[in-house]
Amino acid sequence: MTQVRVVRGAIVAGRRRAMRGGAPGAALLSVVVFLLLILMVTVGVMAVVRSDLAAGIRQQQAVQVFNVAEAGVHYAIARLQTEGADRYEGETVPITDGNITIGTATVEVRCLDGSRPGANACAAVEPAYRRIISTGTLTVPEPRRVVTVVVEGTTSVTRTYAVCAYDGLTLDQQVTIYGAVGSNGTITLSGPSTSNRAAICDSAPDGPGLGGRCGTPNPTPVNEFTSDATAVGAITCNGGGCPNQVEGHAKPNQPAGSVCPTVALPSWGEPGATPLSVPRGSTVIANPAMNYGAVTLEDTPGNPSSCPSDPAQRATLVLDAGSDPNATVTFQMRTLQVGKCARVEIRGQGKVELRLLEPSGTALRTVQRSVLGTKSQVLTAEEPVEGHRFTVKVVSTSGTAVDFNQSGLIAGTFIVPNGGFHLDQAQITNGAILAKAVDFDQGTTFTWDPRSVIGDQVYGNFRRLRAWKDQ
Repeated sequence: MTQVRVVRGAIVAGRRRAMRGGAPGAALLSVVVFLLLILMVTVGVMAVVRSDLAAGIRQQQAVQVFNVAEAGVHYAIARLQTEGADRYEGETVPITDGNITIGTATVEVRCLDGSRPGANACAAVEPAYRRIISTGTLTVPEPRRVVTVVVEGTTSVTRTYAVCAYDGLTLDQQVTIYGAVGSNGTITLSGPSTSNRAAICDSAPDGPGLGGRCGTPNPTPVNEFTSDATAVGAITCNGGGCPNQVEGHAKPNQPAGSVCPTVALPSWGEPGATPLSVPRGSTVIANPAMNYGAVTLEDTPGNPSSCPSDPAQRATLVLDAGSDPNATVTFQMRTLQVGKCARVEIRGQGKVELRLLEPSGTALRTVQRSVLGTKSQVLTAEEPVEGHRFTVKVVSTSGTAVDFNQSGLIAGTFIVPNGGFHLDQAQITNGAILAKAVDFDQGTTFTWDPRSVIGDQVYGNFRRLRAWKDQ
């Protein structure tokens, strides 16, 4: 019995010792659980903080990349105010804040049809508009923003001249021009101070107009315009002073190169050698595929005071513009001489460009009562074509590259940047003229067609916002 009691006491004592030894283990377990809870809370809080921080960074980057793309747009608009704006195609622009680069704007400037401005300066579709596409990126990967805008420009004011000369413009007595004139050199208007003086007239003169010198014109088409005389050099008025000869304003001493537009004709190759003669009583339709040599329309016999209505006594050359009103048909010749009462007729609905490739002599000559640019097939009722539909471009460097002498009816836009333009007792019913030198002899009348173009389609000041898109 005694042994049994001893064994039971030992067992009880062991259990008590075991119970006393388990207390530290439970406490450690509690601490571990508590630390795990703290860690979970901390991890959760850090995840929330990290998420908020990432969202804040993304939001900041979104603002930055938008600002970069927008800066690219503003940069492009600024470039579209400078020289050569009509051919600007864009570039890659680094955007900085002081010395720190924030990002890069890749700028593309397109025509509205998606083509690049390039050499044609968007002539094919809406040349006054440009689409700017600015893609902004940051120095870190991924953030990207695209801003697209459409801006509208305006044409250069140099395109509004009826007559413009690089070296000088001289108007003899009894010369009347309805439209503005300009010169990169000087302008001289001859006298005397009577109704025979040279005059620059508005389209719709107030009252009698310059003391009766400017009558009521019959421009084609009818447009309102003011007749200023603008020159880089001096403007000399010998018919009683410029207020007596210029209905608009006389503006001499302008900045060099600021008046007449610069036009450089491209190389069209060598002039043709195959001549073309149009006899009296015949009508010849020119072939646009030919590069003609000298083209001559024969004279009507004698010295007629009026042209005969009999077709057998007159020569006619036809330049067919085709049926597409938006198309231009080109003809090339070395020279063109239109004899007495002979006619150059423009048929069709489109436009005609006549290139005269004579390098150094007289390229275009018309003589007594000849007709250049009629759209009528009825000889007794000549009707001029609209000046903007018939353009003559002359390569010659001669002082008389174009010589109109006592011609009866002339219509067209004449571009003679390397040679002289002489007009004596001839009537240009409507059109425009750009030449190295222009000399209007006495008894000449000229009316501007405001749709005629004496320079390239040059647009600038692309700053009128027409559309904005943020992608």
